[in-house]
Amino acid sequence: MSTQKNLTKVIALYISFSISIFFQLFYTAKLEAKIELIDRIVAIVDSSIIMESELNKRVQEIIGRLRETSTPLPPEKILTEQVLERLIIEEIQLQIGDKAGVRISDSELNESLNAIAAQNSLTLDKFKDSLEERGLSYRDLRESVKKEMILQRVQRGKVGARIDISEQEIENFLKSEEGQKKLAEEYRAQQILLPLKKNASEEEVKIAYNKISEITQKYKSGEKFESLATIYSSDQNALEGGEMGWKKSAELPTLFAPIIKNLSINTISDPIRSGAGLHIIRLVEKRGNSVKFEDQTLARHILVQPTEIRTLKQTQDLVSDIYEQLKNKGNFSKLAKEYSEDPGSKMDGGNLGWSTSENYDPAFAKVLDQTAIGEISEPFESSFGWHIIEVLDRRNEDISDEVRKNRAFQLIYGRKYEEELQRVLIELRAESYVDIKNIS
Repeated sequence: MSTQKNLTKVIALYISFSISIFFQLFYTAKLEAKIELIDRIVAIVDSSIIMESELNKRVQEIIGRLRETSTPLPPEKILTEQVLERLIIEEIQLQIGDKAGVRISDSELNESLNAIAAQNSLTLDKFKDSLEERGLSYRDLRESVKKEMILQRVQRGKVGARIDISEQEIENFLKSEEGQKKLAEEYRAQQILLPLKKNASEEEVKIAYNKISEITQKYKSGEKFESLATIYSSDQNALEGGEMGWKKSAELPTLFAPIIKNLSINTISDPIRSGAGLHIIRLVEKRGNSVKFEDQTLARHILVQPTEIRTLKQTQDLVSDIYEQLKNKGNFSKLAKEYSEDPGSKMDGGNLGWSTSENYDPAFAKVLDQTAIGEISEPFESSFGWHIIEVLDRRNEDISDEVRKNRAFQLIYGRKYEEELQRVLIELRAESYVDIKNIS
């Protein structure tokens, strides 16, 4: 009988313990479920999603940039909506890039990062150290640059296909008063864009003009243009205060050029109607410069790169062997055709043509500048692999004629590109499936 009572107690204790464990597990699972719900979807964009954490991170980045430039912050709701819209348009373009097979190679990415480091007068390693000292992630920067390169390629593909520039257009530009100027003024301007469809109703047009009038009055009453742009503008640079950057007259959209030229510093234009909507422009600064001559080097090179089947040691041994052959009167052109892995110059005997040092990888440019005419450099490494350079000649060239033609094309293209880009982005947004969740 005593044994049965003890057994009953043991069973009761076991049941009590099991129930306790059950409730602990239940509440733990409930707590974990709550934790998992912290991040949520804020938008569905075609076949992808945008998470709240991604939105919040970008908002904080924008806030940081605005504070660095002492730009007043717009209301939080408006800023969040602006940033989400930018993320949506970015995601649409990234999906287009993915479907089109747009890929950024490591060498292309490294070249861009080296260029960024060079702009800051640093080597890539020093640039990484500088980022770490400021608490920034080099890996995040690398991914950000890669994404920006993909976006640029998608935009060029979508916009470039719509732009057609004839030889006659270039000739007309070169003969124009503007094209013949030796010292062209440059303008730094800002804009606010209110979107308006081409077939907008009279009522919609009236509402847009009233809003522009209201914004103009706010500026004249002392509100900062940068702040007004972040709140009201739909331009892709709205969160940068509507900044258009430094541009020569010929680089400005056709509608803007004559207006900006006649603006005084810190004054704003009357409303300008374009295919994208209504604009108001503010002139911030003016300057001028001219470049006529350029130091150029004619060189050829041999590039050897490590691969999956060729180790770094084997690559170094190969480039050293090629260098020994060159020292022993080996034919540079023949060896380049046989061994070089630069597809752009290989079949031309490694010839790179006349160019300036700044067009090359920093490590390559440094050796190029240090090598005398007729000399062959020792093997050295750049972000692309291992090189040997032969400098054939140098000159200080008057490049005015060549630059004028190339520049005329670039300026006409840039003008048309800016005009088309906004239309393309608006169209892409309209053609995509976007479901925005409640972000309030």
